[in-house]
Amino acid sequence: MNVFRSLDKILLLLGKSAIFIVVGIGVIYICFVTFVYSATWFWPDFYGSYSLGNNIYMLEGDKGRKTIVNGTTIEGNTCYSGQPLIPTYENQYDSIGNFAEYVVDAKSDDNWIIAKTNNHINNQRKYYIINKKYNPNEMTVEDIINTQIECFRDSTEFATKCLSNGVEIKW
Repeated sequence: MNVFRSLDKILLLLGKSAIFIVVGIGVIYICFVTFVYSATWFWPDFYGSYSLGNNIYMLEGDKGRKTIVNGTTIEGNTCYSGQPLIPTYENQYDSIGNFAEYVVDAKSDDNWIIAKTNNHINNQRKYYIINKKYNPNEMTVEDIINTQIECFRDSTEFATKCLSNGVEIKW
């Protein structure tokens, strides 16, 4: 009889442990899912998405390379993909499909975005000014690239244009 009581106590203890483990795994899973969902709203940079305003985002990709896009796939405050603005698709890749130009840094305020890119093939740096004073619902990406973005190869020209436009953003 004593053996059966000991066996009963062991099975009772194992049953409680199993329930504790299953409930613990369930709680951890619920916390993880809640964090992943809330991160799309509160911490979009966790996913490599940085809002620059007016539906323009800087996305961090492979090996830390960044691009500035007009957002198309947005969940919460996180942009997952978009149409390339800087660098344009033609400048982003070389002739065999490798990354050529990528964003080094970008800053924004209510009216402007400034960005600088680097082309690792020819070691050329470019500077960009984006005017955000437009309605994103009324313009295509091609219109934005052609009318709202200015590109400079010289940092002095870029600084002069920033000064004349009243862009007060600093790196």
